[in-house]
Amino acid sequence: MMKKLLFPSLLVLSTVSGTVQAANHAVVEVYKTENCGCCNLWADGVKEAGFDVNVNIVSETELMQKYQQAAVPDNLLSCHYATYQGKDLVGHIPIDSLKDIDLMDKKQTGIAVAGMPAGSLGMYAGDYKEPYQVIAFDKAGNQSLFKSYN
Repeated sequence: MMKKLLFPSLLVLSTVSGTVQAANHAVVEVYKTENCGCCNLWADGVKEAGFDVNVNIVSETELMQKYQQAAVPDNLLSCHYATYQGKDLVGHIPIDSLKDIDLMDKKQTGIAVAGMPAGSLGMYAGDYKEPYQVIAFDKAGNQSLFKSYN
């Protein structure tokens, strides 16, 4: 009798714990146009750093709609958009900034690397690296420095 009750109980417990674990596991959801290779390199770098990544191919119009829905300021636009843990990611965000996303002020809705700076994740230019900043932003358009890279 004990064996008959033990197996179903263990099955229920493992199913519940698996569901809780899956609910806590965030995926980096990337939106990019078909022809942008640096976006693929960025997504590959994020995946190599241990994140789960899902790449969605969208039209230029759909990408712009994503930016508008997220209220990304025009000066922060880049070649791809992503979401992670409920936050918006724009451009070539470095891995350590992605890992520190929980440090953002609760009012801030995302972080961005404007443009495509040489030497940033996915924008490899040999030994050449240009300085760039990761900017945090909110729905009202307010911006502040999140991290700086030299």
